[in-house]
Amino acid sequence: MGRDRDSHSERLVVPAPAIDPARHAGARSASFRFRHVGGRVVLTNDLGEWMVVSATEFDDFVAGRCGPGHPVIDGMRARGFLLQSLDVEKAVERYRLRHSFVGRAPHLHIVVVTLRCNEVCAYCHASREPMKQAGADMTVATAKRVVDMIFRSPSHQIAIEFQGGEPLASFETLRFIVEYAEERNATEHRDLGFFLVSNLALLDERKLGFLLDHDVLLCTSLDGPAWLHDDLRKLGGGSAHAQAVSWIRRIAEEYRARGRDPDLWHVDALFTTTRQAFGHVREIVDEYVRLGIKTIHVRPLNPMGFAARTWEKIGYGPEEFVAFWKECLDYIIELNLRGVEIIERGSALLLARILRDDDHGYVDLRSPCGAGIGQIAYAQDGRIYTCDEGRMVARMGDDMFEIGDVERSSFSDVVGHECVRAIGVASCLEALPGCRYCAYLPYCGVCPVVNYVSQGDIFGQRPTSDRCRMNMFALDQLFDILASGDQGVRRVLERWTIHKSRVRSTEETAR
Repeated sequence: MGRDRDSHSERLVVPAPAIDPARHAGARSASFRFRHVGGRVVLTNDLGEWMVVSATEFDDFVAGRCGPGHPVIDGMRARGFLLQSLDVEKAVERYRLRHSFVGRAPHLHIVVVTLRCNEVCAYCHASREPMKQAGADMTVATAKRVVDMIFRSPSHQIAIEFQGGEPLASFETLRFIVEYAEERNATEHRDLGFFLVSNLALLDERKLGFLLDHDVLLCTSLDGPAWLHDDLRKLGGGSAHAQAVSWIRRIAEEYRARGRDPDLWHVDALFTTTRQAFGHVREIVDEYVRLGIKTIHVRPLNPMGFAARTWEKIGYGPEEFVAFWKECLDYIIELNLRGVEIIERGSALLLARILRDDDHGYVDLRSPCGAGIGQIAYAQDGRIYTCDEGRMVARMGDDMFEIGDVERSSFSDVVGHECVRAIGVASCLEALPGCRYCAYLPYCGVCPVVNYVSQGDIFGQRPTSDRCRMNMFALDQLFDILASGDQGVRRVLERWTIHKSRVRSTEETAR
């Protein structure tokens, strides 16, 4: 049997001539990948189908000992692993559906309206500027050009995400972008949505009223209980945690007053894992539950911005992170089984790729990745980058990922930039050593920008990639859970993949 190997997984390239077709009842295998996980073997194919068999069952299949009616043969036949039962037209359509994002234009537009921020965070990836810094805000003239550039994208979906710095420090520019984008959309008729990532400390009732009136979805940072959050995020003259919690509750109250479904309309929160969080899983997750937050995304540190300078104090190795993540996942599943609804978003995104075919819009889990073809980032001075991570690298003094500016560049110049093309090549898993034969290729993605920062080139090396090791571990754990046969847990995980949009379509908005 022809096998290609790498350091992680293996791929069955062609059916082995030594396999007796009669013994397999004509069951000639199509190409698939496999990976040993514990005492089981995970099988996957390019359609995103998967099955888990015992090591003995897999050995029997390889040796040609699986006769008619064997559960392995029946399972492979049902999931498109066997040539004789493969419906080619349906397979092509399914492959097209899972990769439909490739033919779309950028839909996610990250707009940095200011570099200024009122908090000082130990892990700030954006390399913020102090509140009194002059020239750190986007002008209205630049903001208008940004919106005009956004609407040059032919994508029917447009998501404008405000980042910083602290976007509320330049609220009038933010207001202008929302209102001007809505004005443009009155004739464009796109599915337009707005998202704000904010620490909330500069919020007031006037700003809140505007944001909710225009359906701007809110996301903040919450690193756990007050002692941990305030240790990592310093707010002059007060508690960053107290401000965030106060506004999370106030926003939830206002959503209820406006008749919005609390299961859909609530403040999302981001959790950034630092060394200080280790050993405090239950305290952190319980803080989210206490505040009624439905999702926690346990994210590792990126080696960018201030985090690169403070790594010795707050950083860790990949093994330490995955142990922490696994403890979080186990506790969150336990809570769900007890009737407490909360999702670990990183797991939910991976599960959506495993259990569903539709694109979930998360540009980091695509092949090729979303940089320049799924998302674009606009700096406060109008410069355009492949993605927000690319902009962060520029803040570190390297303009490697700059692809234009709103003053002089056309949209085709931006999306056709040589850097966008290079990143596309560097993130196409099917052509990358260490990825193309990996069993988890249908569900994973790489970040060339992180590769560039951590390993010195956009292609990177999978055996020494911390992100690869973390993704590999997470997928091992999820497949192990799915294969365990625990139907209660399976139902919890399946529920996490159900997406209900809070962004109203243009038709709904018009009504």
